[in-house]
Amino acid sequence: MPITLSRNGREVNATTTTIRSGTEIKAVTERPSMSISVSELDPGSWVIFELPGFTSAATGTAQNSLDALRSASSTSYYRGDGALWVKLVSTGVTGAGGRGAGGSIQVSR
Repeated sequence: MPITLSRNGREVNATTTTIRSGTEIKAVTERPSMSISVSELDPGSWVIFELPGFTSAATGTAQNSLDALRSASSTSYYRGDGALWVKLVSTGVTGAGGRGAGGSIQVSR
């Protein structure tokens, strides 16, 4: 099943794509669960994903508001407004194949 990423009125169907750190992006899919990962980020850099219809994250720290999520310094999530919001923060650990630092999280409905 495809994943559609949207930001600032632009949409792209993607399984792997380039997203700048410090970006908030919406990811829409019919998948019941998926793994989200980021790579090639400086330690502490982050990306926030809005995931409509998703309700849980396998890891990360629960936050009580979207503002708290945005302020979090480690991988975290917030559930509200019919969506799961996930902030993936780079761990500084180099990924598979020697690719730059990143992080990952499993989410489900």
